[in-house]
Amino acid sequence: MERWLAELGALWRRERATARDRFAEARRGTTLAERAARGLAVAGLTIDDLAPAPGDRMRLWLEPDPDAGPAAALDPDELRIGPGDPVRLWTDAPDGETALRGILSRRDGRRLCVYVDREPPDALLDARWNLDAEAPEATFDRGDRAVARVLAARGGSDLARLRDVLAGARAPHRTPPASFDVHDLGLDGAQRAAVAAALEASEVALIHGPPGTGKTRTLVEVVRQLRARGERVLCAAASNAAVDNLAERLVDAGVAVVRIGHPARVAPAVEPYTLDARIHDDDGAALARRWADEARALRGRAAARASRGADRGELRELYARARELSRDARAELVRVEEAVLARAHVVLATCAGADHPALADARFDTVVVDEATQSPDPLTLIALARGRRAVLAGDPRQLPPTVIDREAAHAGLAVTMFERLLDAAAAPHQLLIQQHRMHADIMAFPSASMYAGRLVAAAAVAGWTLEDLGALPDPLRPGAVWFVDTAGTDWTEERALADEPSPAASLTSIPAQRAFGDPSTRNRGHADRVAAEVRRLLSRGVAPADVAVIAAYDAQVRLLRERLAAERAAGLELGTVDGFQGREKEAVVVDLVRSNDRGDIGFLSDTRRMNVALTRARRLLLVVGDSATLGGHAYYAAFVEAMDALGAHGSAWSDDAEPLAP
Repeated sequence: MERWLAELGALWRRERATARDRFAEARRGTTLAERAARGLAVAGLTIDDLAPAPGDRMRLWLEPDPDAGPAAALDPDELRIGPGDPVRLWTDAPDGETALRGILSRRDGRRLCVYVDREPPDALLDARWNLDAEAPEATFDRGDRAVARVLAARGGSDLARLRDVLAGARAPHRTPPASFDVHDLGLDGAQRAAVAAALEASEVALIHGPPGTGKTRTLVEVVRQLRARGERVLCAAASNAAVDNLAERLVDAGVAVVRIGHPARVAPAVEPYTLDARIHDDDGAALARRWADEARALRGRAAARASRGADRGELRELYARARELSRDARAELVRVEEAVLARAHVVLATCAGADHPALADARFDTVVVDEATQSPDPLTLIALARGRRAVLAGDPRQLPPTVIDREAAHAGLAVTMFERLLDAAAAPHQLLIQQHRMHADIMAFPSASMYAGRLVAAAAVAGWTLEDLGALPDPLRPGAVWFVDTAGTDWTEERALADEPSPAASLTSIPAQRAFGDPSTRNRGHADRVAAEVRRLLSRGVAPADVAVIAAYDAQVRLLRERLAAERAAGLELGTVDGFQGREKEAVVVDLVRSNDRGDIGFLSDTRRMNVALTRARRLLLVVGDSATLGGHAYYAAFVEAMDALGAHGSAWSDDAEPLAP
């Protein structure tokens, strides 16, 4: 047990060092102007407004100084640092003492809103600031603390018992089976069995949810049952999207929740249930806002008098009164924050966010972790350290944890406790087998290749088609699956620099590759064909908003954005695999991109990523790929054979994918 945690801590420190070095190297290896030109930094910003924010933070509004030169000419469409990304604000040097770490919240035209961890020095309120992408130091800090906390848990404590089971040093226990009345009468047999297993486990239970099998729906029932037993529950997940999805489902089921998380990272539909929103509606927050307004007015008065040559003593007094009011405002917000959380029985956060300062020493009866197979163990432990028992849900046949240090990944950081417990049959677990998303033909290959053929399509979805939605039939692509084989077309791949997320992203939402210019692959011939297939699909009467295009590489995504600009404006979604985890669309076009005479398929050999791509479609899946390049890999050879068996294998030579006639 101690060895596992010691090794885990060492691997986590190695991952931190790699992430830190890469971001620092990117700053050292390029000028501020170069980073700004690539949309990775903004120069010459001035503070337009500042105010206290919940969590003992400050909210800054910044805007480009028109006198700061071309690097400050912010084009919102070109800025590649997005809401929720860690940033560093600095005046003299990125690593200087006055630099501020923060989170980019949102953009309003040319203005940027940034939440920072402390108030800027008074002397720099009128200075020019620069903004750079930052490594996720806070995330690593929280992982370090969680590993240390779990390691230090005393024998006999709830955390020590959970730790020993997770480490494989102790067998898990079950409480006697208890009867319960199901709230969601639509649950299938496997889902009900998963709920029962979660309720009976004394330390930990696993819910293995392949694509479309209703994992989140099952977790909602688990939480409702736990609340019926009077338990306090913490729900966590690897990503904000998964947390928000679970939050929405719980709210729809009538469960009162509080969502903890940075406002920049929360979906709009969940905002009314966030801690910040609950604080905003409290009378104490109104008082804090009044004090903040008074502090802002004092600073404005000081700035105006300074321009007229006012006495320094008078200016110091004005600034001191402003700081005092700001401190009082922050203290009042902290008090309100504590009161809101004390009343919360179901709290949601990302695994990393479960270490939010507002939670302090809060404990929960059960911790429910979704996407447990996507979260590195140090982050999962952040959430688990707050609970007496755990319910872990995930699928090791879909996206793995993101680890950028290859040696750390190979040494075990990329393998989750969910996988280890499942492989060793070391915890109660239930496989969800009935999928409620895909046509049976779309499901067939993923089921055979990843789940030993155990998945079953629910009767309601097994035979549904686009025609059921009013779309015209396509005589050249008659089924729910179609493989456009580009072998022999000479549509050869080429290399390009990636400015956007790639599959090996870092733990921050600004992937390392975006900042470091790692190479990506594109294929112009494939891009043209995918665009043609999309237009043919839309000509059948399918709404653009019901269609997604998934490309295996970032450079290909950029090509497709150009070719499908009008369709994107009408609602078509386009991106890499990572952005579609947990998502679904009526029709999905997948571009495998790779085409070369070496049989080199790169990271496509990670078949878990491809399993995600092939399971997003509900009624139609169309894949564009080169069988000659892919066929040397057993997984893709089996895919081609499966398409042959379905009569769904067509050559790009056979037609040009012209739109159907009106």
